[in-house]
Amino acid sequence: MRWPAAFAAGLALHGCVVVQPQVTVLPAEIAYVCRNDLTLKVSRAPDGRSASVWFDGKSTVLMRVESAAQEKYSNGPTTLYLDGEKALLSSDSFVVAGPCLSAQPLPVAPMSRY
Repeated sequence: MRWPAAFAAGLALHGCVVVQPQVTVLPAEIAYVCRNDLTLKVSRAPDGRSASVWFDGKSTVLMRVESAAQEKYSNGPTTLYLDGEKALLSSDSFVVAGPCLSAQPLPVAPMSRY
């Protein structure tokens, strides 16, 4: 009889849970709190191709570039890295704001695979 072995295997797998990787859903507007209580405000364009960053009393528009981070925006000397609830702003290769964390918890969703 084969069914007892199949039945036992079914019981063994019954408790297994498949965990799907998740990614943080970045909203259009995000406020970050950085080290030394600095504030970094980011506004992402609806098409995701650019972002405005408000820091130290001025706003800078950055274009999206390829990156291993979830999102990266740059205009050459200034670069913004967004990765989940974390952000970092650099200028001329020096960190000017970071590490930063989102002031509000951000939603997550299952990661899509292509």
